[in-house]
Amino acid sequence: MKMKKQSWNLQSGNRKGFILSLDAVVAILIAFIFIAVSTYYIAKANEDQFSRMQMMRQGSDIMAVLDRESVFETKEPVSIGDEISSILPSAYEMRLKIDGTFPEETIIVETTNQTPENQFIVGGERLLVISNLSGSTYATARYWMWLR
Repeated sequence: MKMKKQSWNLQSGNRKGFILSLDAVVAILIAFIFIAVSTYYIAKANEDQFSRMQMMRQGSDIMAVLDRESVFETKEPVSIGDEISSILPSAYEMRLKIDGTFPEETIIVETTNQTPENQFIVGGERLLVISNLSGSTYATARYWMWLR
């Protein structure tokens, strides 16, 4: 009986407990890292959707305001650009292209000369009926917006 008790006090007995404790600590550490990383990516995914949706709605609202105020009837890129600059929030840039049945060429209005390549760009289109003295013409206004 004394021999058995002595074997419990040997170094190998203490090592088993240490390895078991170390194993538990590593498992808990891995679990916390997994929870932290998954929480980070879930929060990031939700954040991007809301900001992108807001940008889409603002672009649609800008087009609706321009259409409502009959800005497109002038068919002048400078006046359309001035109106866009006055409505567009300062955090965004915008490009507008109007194709239609009018005799002029395609109208392109830009608030900047550079369209980013590595950035999220939201786009949309609006169908227009442009009325003037000579009659009605039909056009499609395509727009692209991005953060500055």
